[in-house]
Amino acid sequence: MTFASSHQSSADWQALQRGLHRFVQTRAPMNEVEDIVSDILEAIIRNQSTLGTASNPSAWIYAVARSKIVDFYRRQSRARVTTHDLQNDPTFHEFSEMTSNNEQSEAAGLSACLSDLISGMEENDQNILTEIDLKRTRQTEFAARHNIGLPSVKSRIQRARKRLRNRLIACCPDGTSDGCGDTCQSTASCTTN
Repeated sequence: MTFASSHQSSADWQALQRGLHRFVQTRAPMNEVEDIVSDILEAIIRNQSTLGTASNPSAWIYAVARSKIVDFYRRQSRARVTTHDLQNDPTFHEFSEMTSNNEQSEAAGLSACLSDLISGMEENDQNILTEIDLKRTRQTEFAARHNIGLPSVKSRIQRARKRLRNRLIACCPDGTSDGCGDTCQSTASCTTN
């Protein structure tokens, strides 16, 4: 395929899309093909200067395509591991039982506790943790509202949760709220009944 980067016609672009679609279709689940092709096209657009200097533009484009397909499967693998870890996390089950038994008051107390800890974090972490974890905003909604890609939101929330977890561990290293007031800035709402 000859690809003139400075004078792309819509016919060339459509031919590229069709070719990539066929290429991805044989390598990924049907319901993911459009998203992967979109990622590939975005990468091509972002790296037009590299494409312009490539000795074989077709090979370069399909190398990008293979890379995006590999990225897709890596994300899938991480998502399965994360789901498995969450299902086997005893704190998740304890929280699920707690909210089902006394959902309103207990969840409000936990939310207040986390709000205090989150308020001492960096502003970006505060925003994403408050909206997604405390206000239960869907990650897709957060991404759309803030004009951020969903993979970026997923990455940011994971990093923010990790920092929150580290903060909780530093605050209450023995896993209880007893004595946490000595090491935390504000734990008035974290006392156990």
